[in-house]
Amino acid sequence: MKRPLTKLSEAEVLRDFPTIGQVLGWFFRTEEGSNGVYLVKGTDLWGRQVARTGADPVALLSGCEADAQRIERQLQEPES
Repeated sequence: MKRPLTKLSEAEVLRDFPTIGQVLGWFFRTEEGSNGVYLVKGTDLWGRQVARTGADPVALLSGCEADAQRIERQLQEPES
């Protein structure tokens, strides 16, 4: 049985994801896991997440924002 989703508050999300993204309602964080290797993660207030790993944190953030935008577009599409 699926557990019910609860919308998180912006303050809760900002504690762990302090960067407000270009996609409305999405928040991001960048971590350097090892020397020169970054992990960028993003989440929305409903707990949907995106992530990318690589050497260029700016490009990774841009890619995560594109992934988040894709998710938002899919959520806007009417079901058939």
